[in-house]
Amino acid sequence: MLRSLRKDPYGSGIAEMISRGHLRDVEGYEKLLGMCKQGPTKADPKGMVPAAYMAMQLATDLQGQGIGRVGVELDTVTFDLDVYTRHPDGAVDYGYQLKDVTNITGIKGAARKAAKQLAHDGLSHRVAILDVHQPIGNLTPKMFDEAEFQARKSGATFLLRFSDGSITVPPNGPTFP
Repeated sequence: MLRSLRKDPYGSGIAEMISRGHLRDVEGYEKLLGMCKQGPTKADPKGMVPAAYMAMQLATDLQGQGIGRVGVELDTVTFDLDVYTRHPDGAVDYGYQLKDVTNITGIKGAARKAAKQLAHDGLSHRVAILDVHQPIGNLTPKMFDEAEFQARKSGATFLLRFSDGSITVPPNGPTFP
């Protein structure tokens, strides 16, 4: 599997993180590994590899900040979280939805979906991270307004990361513990 993953830009990052082994004890790690096996299809040309990479990278970043109770792929009746942190009592603290967005117009659908997935009670902090594969200068007022509306509606912070910068909506919203 590692040899196959190394052929893809996202996959090579996944292969490196799997090899390091630092995520081995993260809750939900087995589900994340299962995602790595789901390559592109006609219905989903990207497959699950970009999503798995984003989750592994965020979990790695959180661990690097000293956060010890990190999990991935919490999918229950109540939650659908790509990455999450827990309070010492086990309750979910930060819940993250991660979206890989090809272009500016894709922000609308990704923001709506993330807001819906973060709408459940039981999270102290809701965060949607949208990786937009275009420069920040291409962001239109209409797409910014959509992200702002969805952030407000869901009570979440939206972090829009572009190829050359990022925007946090609302501006001082919490993104990391």
